[in-house]
Amino acid sequence: MRQALDAVFLSIIGCVTKAAFSASRGHVVLYRFRGRSGVLLTIAGPAAPAGETVGVGYLPDGDDYIVLAAETEVSLPIVLRTATSATAELANQDIPVDIAMLAGETERAVLLNRLLKRASIHERHEVIRRREVPIARLAPRYKPASGGSVAFSGI
Repeated sequence: MRQALDAVFLSIIGCVTKAAFSASRGHVVLYRFRGRSGVLLTIAGPAAPAGETVGVGYLPDGDDYIVLAAETEVSLPIVLRTATSATAELANQDIPVDIAMLAGETERAVLLNRLLKRASIHERHEVIRRREVPIARLAPRYKPASGGSVAFSGI
């Protein structure tokens, strides 16, 4: 039910924003939809000793990043599980991260509910629409220097 209400609400926001933009001849934008939060990971492991770069969607959880993937995704969990080292591009810096796979349906469901309560309506709608679930926790070994952006659009 909540998914349907979010979809209707987002549609209304989009229509009103489009009307205001048209009426103002491109000068007024009431709401800007952002892209999904994501991070570029360079993962080294048995399959890619030199490192393979993948873009993953995430939701923040304190200083950590919870990687989300569709329920049907099989390759990303395997790559993350077999990784021997990983770096994330955070704030235009390559930061080493520790990967902890999330096990147990109950743990993942509780975590997802907690994360979605803090997510924007657009992020919540996209996660539910794509049927994404948390699969791993990325813990940066140190905080990136401020002054850069963590997110990229287009996932």
